[in-house]
Amino acid sequence: MANANGNIHKDHRKRLRARYEKYGLASFEEHNILELLLFHSIPRADTNGIAHELINTFGSLYDVMCAPYEELLRVKGVGPASASLIRTVADTAREANLRKIASVPLDDYPRLAMYATEWFLGKQAGVVAVILLNDKNHIVHTETLSSSHTIRSASYAKTLETLASKHEACRMVLMHNHANGIMKPSDEDLYLTEQLYNILREKNITILEHLIVYKLDCLPILDQALHARVSGFPVTLTPEEMTFLHE
Repeated sequence: MANANGNIHKDHRKRLRARYEKYGLASFEEHNILELLLFHSIPRADTNGIAHELINTFGSLYDVMCAPYEELLRVKGVGPASASLIRTVADTAREANLRKIASVPLDDYPRLAMYATEWFLGKQAGVVAVILLNDKNHIVHTETLSSSHTIRSASYAKTLETLASKHEACRMVLMHNHANGIMKPSDEDLYLTEQLYNILREKNITILEHLIVYKLDCLPILDQALHARVSGFPVTLTPEEMTFLHE
């Protein structure tokens, strides 16, 4: 019976791989994609049930690929090898996309939003980060500032100034993520943004935007913090700094 079951799994894997080679992943349901992926970490056992369990637990293929390693391990049938495989595949794809986006100047809002949402994939809520750019709007570095979303303007202004000096950056974009999907800045978000903007302007460092991120959504809040814009830019920006065309 064991051999018979093994042959069934073997034939099923062969059929699924042949289907992938002929039609690609677009022809697959979400659990089938995970089932195929798990072939690489689970050599012989049936991966269909595990794939279904992953989808049922996290809700979608997207959310499975964003899930932390520790949470993946809580799913029945998912061991260290499978959790590591999922995280490695997701992180590799994410890093490839980030490097592709960053290979050209980050000089428009859609590209900025694409980079920010990609960067936050798989990260827990409450992360605050900064994208550092040079005077040509090339990304020179992206840094996590906090994992608790409890930051203060004075101390973070010094941190940002130090990072800008270290990486020879003169512009930056702040960003943080929300867990609940409510795309609305808090009073603290707005106050902090205004304070950091004003402090860093005195150091010839320009905050081009502050983004709130949730999954694939982005909300720019710099305009709310500064209360005035001309053609989508803070009125205090110089013409040379006016490169983020908000649409």
